[in-house]
Amino acid sequence: MNLPSLSVRTVCLAALLAVASLGHAATLRPFDSGSLAAILKAHSGHALVVAFWSIHCAPCLEDMEDWRALQAAHRDVPVILVTTDGPAEQVQVQRILERYRMDDLQSWAFADEFSERVRYAVDRTWRGELPRTYFYDRGHKVQARTGRLDRKWSEDWFRQQE
Repeated sequence: MNLPSLSVRTVCLAALLAVASLGHAATLRPFDSGSLAAILKAHSGHALVVAFWSIHCAPCLEDMEDWRALQAAHRDVPVILVTTDGPAEQVQVQRILERYRMDDLQSWAFADEFSERVRYAVDRTWRGELPRTYFYDRGHKVQARTGRLDRKWSEDWFRQQE
């Protein structure tokens, strides 16, 4: 089969149209092995939640509405979402963030296809199971939780931080 070659201009226009069709989706920041330290430094003295998820993780997607509700109810404690999906899946990630109206939450995406390096920088004991959430209090004492979000436990934790 002889397919016509596409010009760089055509490819760029197609990419721009794909991004424009996403509406007001959250901007994805690149998350690498130094990102968590930068996030914690930026939130020094403040509580925060860092939630790791993936487009391929059904329980992660089930938690999205709860994250949005918790963030709306507890504005002083930021929820930061980090997708473990690589750069090749960013369009799909953006679609999910838009579907769940997550544009109020800071969103990051693994910038390194070698996810083990990034996970190790976050937590040396984390083997990649998802969802994985880190609850940091004001002093950044952390509580790591794996699995579906426990809404009651999370509500209690958020209230303690206010």
